[in-house]
Amino acid sequence: MFKRLLAALALISAAFAAHAQDTGAVRVDIAANGREAWTVTYRLAAPATRLAFARSPDDSRTRDWTPGEGFEIVATDEGEVLRRRDGAAFLQAEVTLLPRYRELPMDYAPFSPFGDGGMLAYTGRFFACPQVCGGDERWAVTLAADPSLNVLVNGEITRGSAAWIDAGQGTNIYVGPARPVASEAVVAVIDEALPPVIRDQLMAELPRFMDQFAARLGVLDAPPMLFASWDTSVVDGSYGRQGGTLPGQVFIHFYGSFWNEEMARGGFADGLSWHFAHEAAHLYQRQTYTTARDGYWIHEGGAEALAALALMEGRPDQAAGVEAVIANARAECAEKLAGRSIRRAISEGDTEVPYSCGMVVNLALHQALLREAPDSDGLYAVWRDYVRRTQGVETVTATHFIESVSAIGGEQLATDLAVAVADARFDPATAAF
Repeated sequence: MFKRLLAALALISAAFAAHAQDTGAVRVDIAANGREAWTVTYRLAAPATRLAFARSPDDSRTRDWTPGEGFEIVATDEGEVLRRRDGAAFLQAEVTLLPRYRELPMDYAPFSPFGDGGMLAYTGRFFACPQVCGGDERWAVTLAADPSLNVLVNGEITRGSAAWIDAGQGTNIYVGPARPVASEAVVAVIDEALPPVIRDQLMAELPRFMDQFAARLGVLDAPPMLFASWDTSVVDGSYGRQGGTLPGQVFIHFYGSFWNEEMARGGFADGLSWHFAHEAAHLYQRQTYTTARDGYWIHEGGAEALAALALMEGRPDQAAGVEAVIANARAECAEKLAGRSIRRAISEGDTEVPYSCGMVVNLALHQALLREAPDSDGLYAVWRDYVRRTQGVETVTATHFIESVSAIGGEQLATDLAVAVADARFDPATAAF
């Protein structure tokens, strides 16, 4: 099978070569071999003495990747590089690697195995450049897999192979037996290994979240992709979860048998729905966030607030659960602040404050906006203005958000909000504007 994959990859790569010539970057050919070793072949337009990886959060490639004969991967002060042992220039290099989940510091997992045999792979892990990456490169990527498997790339579903141009942060691609569920609202791949009650709830709620946010915050350029995976093959006692967003994508990965009992608990599905609602809100926020850390209460707290609103609007029976989450956020916020302002607590590195205190502030702001601007839809109106106001702005600040609040709800409300997040006397139990 693996030899057939390599042969298929050669055909795809040759057919794609002419289309890829305008990228001016390295071509990346991937032979996806299920849970067995994958092969990645780098083809350069001109000889180079090394390939520098665009993202090197640690030195794990030196342990996880096996270069072809005569090559090595080494960690340098500038990150990991692939080079010939003799220092000579080269036009092509090959590596093999096992598609395993690894939690990387401040980066996305390279692979997220599905319990049904599928695999989610993060393409940014494969990005490499001759000598050094400048940040604006584009890569021509091809992938060959078993012809019976589905391949999902950038919202497009194919069988057994795909070819595309990649850039920026990269993207997650799916290779596996599951048939992605596609609609005008969303393209979703929900692991068959997840309990049916969880799968059914997600499949019902995810399109609704997208419809709600699209109606208020504007339709995305393409239907977002959502992935939920659970690696049930982990039997060494380890367990965990990791999720996040990439442009147009929301994903979460579970691993380990620990989740058997957790997923059977009442409320687990609702918690997972909240996670997806929060991450979906980030997509419709258009990944808008402040450059300064002390403004993170805006986008993280805003996403929490938007998730609460989405859940309460679509599922009145979840109101009590949502209120319980809000009450917990108030208590956690008070404990975390401990006499500090929200901005100061975030600046000092408290990673929970943007979420708990941010949600409390944003929900209070939503209620005040409905009162002061009854013709608006509250927080949604502010976010529409905020995204428009910061479009093309290199350094986004909290001031931009305050200006949007002023534009929708008036100058006094904007002033009260700015004071609240900077005041050490802020009381989350009675937060109101």
